[in-house]
Amino acid sequence: MNSLLKHDIDDILNSYPGLVISEQENDISLIGTLSFNASMEEIETIAANYDVIISIPSRYPDELPKVFPRGYKLDERFEHINPDDSFCLAVPFEERKLFDTNPTLLGFINNLVVPFLYSYSYFLKNGEYPFGERAHGNSGVLDYYQELFGSNDVKQIILSLYKFSIDGYKAHEMCPCGSGKKVLRCHKQQVKELLNNRELLRVELSRFING
Repeated sequence: MNSLLKHDIDDILNSYPGLVISEQENDISLIGTLSFNASMEEIETIAANYDVIISIPSRYPDELPKVFPRGYKLDERFEHINPDDSFCLAVPFEERKLFDTNPTLLGFINNLVVPFLYSYSYFLKNGEYPFGERAHGNSGVLDYYQELFGSNDVKQIILSLYKFSIDGYKAHEMCPCGSGKKVLRCHKQQVKELLNNRELLRVELSRFING
């Protein structure tokens, strides 16, 4: 375990004493009870405890951790569950963007895991989502790009972004939003942020191009 990861984990163990570290060969996980008391966007305050396994990949922070329920399954009515039963914390680019605001394991828990569990707790209590969540899976990914570019022409967005993920974009390229403007005079910042993670963008969009 490198010193940066050790520091990250020490911060978590101090902030969430219900978690303990588990090391098996090259696999590092945080296991135990994650307790929180949170209020999101001035909605009601929720205090809850969840047993979780936070699996930290060897390529962290290039690859983000996965979080699993420990000893139970999430209610199947709650849509944001991946096929391997891990928590679907956000669409990949949104997850990365939120992580990058505080690129530590503690930031990962505070900015992604706790909001997810807050949403889940709220759903169990009230039968609805607190934040107007996107659809799960591919539909949620497409919703994300439509919202990002303010356009319903999702085919144009996906094709343009996929091309940019392979070749980059030049000054004359048209914006993926379909406005007819050049990228530099339209959604320049959004495209730039996406291309900061070009490999992730290409992999994510390839399922729509090749599907």
